[in-house]
Amino acid sequence: MIKQKFITFLRIIFGKRPQVINKTVNIVQLSSSDLLKGKTALITGGSSGIGLEIAKAVLRAGGSVIITGRNEDKLKNNKIELEKIKTEKALVLTEIIDIKKIETLSKSFESIIEKLGGNQIDILVNNAGTRGECKNDFGKANINDFDDVLKTNVEGTFFLSELVAKYMKEKGIEGNILNIASSSSLRPANSAYALSKWSIRGLTLGMAKTLLPYGIVVNAIAPGPTATPMLGKEEGDNIHFPHNPSGRMTMPQEIANMAVIMTSDIGRSMVGSIVYMTGGAGTITCDDVLYEF
Repeated sequence: MIKQKFITFLRIIFGKRPQVINKTVNIVQLSSSDLLKGKTALITGGSSGIGLEIAKAVLRAGGSVIITGRNEDKLKNNKIELEKIKTEKALVLTEIIDIKKIETLSKSFESIIEKLGGNQIDILVNNAGTRGECKNDFGKANINDFDDVLKTNVEGTFFLSELVAKYMKEKGIEGNILNIASSSSLRPANSAYALSKWSIRGLTLGMAKTLLPYGIVVNAIAPGPTATPMLGKEEGDNIHFPHNPSGRMTMPQEIANMAVIMTSDIGRSMVGSIVYMTGGAGTITCDDVLYEF
């Protein structure tokens, strides 16, 4: 059903079956640096996609990482991969967290602090999220799927951020919180996912205003369609995306590069900012999404 709608949409735009183009892009990685030397980043949803690439980028910038996720095997395998990238004194830690289970977050956070020993958390990257299914679209909404999206994308982000912010305030840490928003936070919202990303956009501004007096800087990156497992893409897959103005998907490495800059001392004057890395989706067009009832 979803595939057929997508094909129909492309025919409307192009008037015929779209030509398949093998689209690639040259990704420029940030060079190894000391931009995050001595800093530790807690990254939710760090077992794949954007979260995993941000973890790699933090390590290349001299920092340490704690990646979280629901799948223990994925976390173990990624830890092995990340260990190959880290600098000699950096840490690579993992923690099993289901972000939507709010009642477990406090205990999980205590476990992370214990694993860190005498080290501190300087950066929180709120990356964990889910798109859910078409059952959360207006006119087709299923309450269980709807709730799952909002609990994961909004409640989990809100309450984990609260825990980390209180920790930073108590410890006097002038840290960073970086939220992963979406181009959907600019589009007319007709689904639980879009509503959740509008919420992240607003929460970014609210946290930025609330936490700046304590030296805690809050910003967000809003990707457009990104070549991650969430959208069925693996490394090396075709990223051609004709109904996006750029003609392609964003690569997670591009998001990761920006994340390092925004959470380093280079980005300390960015407060409540949302950097839209959408390829034009949401910023110069909203017609890349079907609106049906």
